[in-house]
Amino acid sequence: MSESRVFGLDFLRAAAILLVIVAHASFMFLPLTHRLEAWWMLGHLGVELFFVLSGFLIGGILARQAQDVRFAVGRFWVRRWLRTLPNYYLFLVINIVLARWIEGSWPHAAPYAVFLQNFAWPQPLFFIESWSLAVEEIFYLIAPLLVVVFGGRLARRVDPLLLVVLAIVIATAVRVIYVLKFDPNWDLSLRMVSLVRMDAIAYGVVAMLLCRRSPGLSSRAANVLAWCGAFGTLLAVALYLALPKDTDLFSRTGLFSLISASFAAFLPAASNWRRSGMPVVVDNAVRAIARWSYALYLCQLAVMRAMNVTFAGSAQTFAGCLLQALVFMALSIGCAALVYRYFEAPILRLRDRWTRESTRPEGTTPNAEASGASTL
Repeated sequence: MSESRVFGLDFLRAAAILLVIVAHASFMFLPLTHRLEAWWMLGHLGVELFFVLSGFLIGGILARQAQDVRFAVGRFWVRRWLRTLPNYYLFLVINIVLARWIEGSWPHAAPYAVFLQNFAWPQPLFFIESWSLAVEEIFYLIAPLLVVVFGGRLARRVDPLLLVVLAIVIATAVRVIYVLKFDPNWDLSLRMVSLVRMDAIAYGVVAMLLCRRSPGLSSRAANVLAWCGAFGTLLAVALYLALPKDTDLFSRTGLFSLISASFAAFLPAASNWRRSGMPVVVDNAVRAIARWSYALYLCQLAVMRAMNVTFAGSAQTFAGCLLQALVFMALSIGCAALVYRYFEAPILRLRDRWTRESTRPEGTTPNAEASGASTL
């Protein structure tokens, strides 16, 4: 285990993917009840937490590299793409094969190859989990270009934090206009539309800039922010459950901002939580789930699709549904561990060799120059 890993960030990453897995495990109970919205909310929250984590870590990389006169946008993209694309395309192919097997026809997958399946229109049901990866890849494409454009003289005259906040305001305004013009439903036509979700990642960048502005942000200040984040999260959960999301204006605009800001408020405290202080078994489990989180996010619904056409989805008792949910979670985690060990990790080692940059573990803080930041 590397001493430079930050347990707090690993903990949040592990929590995010487990929220998603638990939410999807609840699908196994559909034969008994459709009143599962509170469980599905956990999955929504997990993805939003991933977004702010990505902004925090990738923003730190860009902030560090922007200070280097040799900063090359192309090199940043190559490293990001070697981190994200191999797993993505592997599971795109797997899901194409699954769709052919299950539905008897080939899906329309061409837009998925260039992450345009949900750019400004509803996310299709095929490979639905890919929607968040499209948001992230567009952010990775745009963010370094913005650093190049605004990272020179303008950054010396205008606080970069103000520039990021301005970008969030603009992105939020785009979402409001989109909602007023198209009256979309909350999930497929809004939450999963890349054009109106760029601000979700930017909130993590704000948290990173606050940490860089005050290196070693005091534990007291970080804890106050974390308590504010906890209050904001509880408020967001209450509003999520109480408001009619498909018709309420705040649910389709400000609720996303509240969730992202609340989660971003946890990040300074998490970045200060360097060692777990937990039993070794728990510590190792958290770090393992964090390492496997990207593969786990991609494989879990593929596992469920395969289960549903073989032995799952037909249980009529609580015990049967619970057993299927536990099997789904176990198979997903096992699949992710194998993908990480035999596919993802070797590619990351090759990436670091090809780009001649020493490997720094994922989960380090921006101040520690986190070159290995993970994605979903």
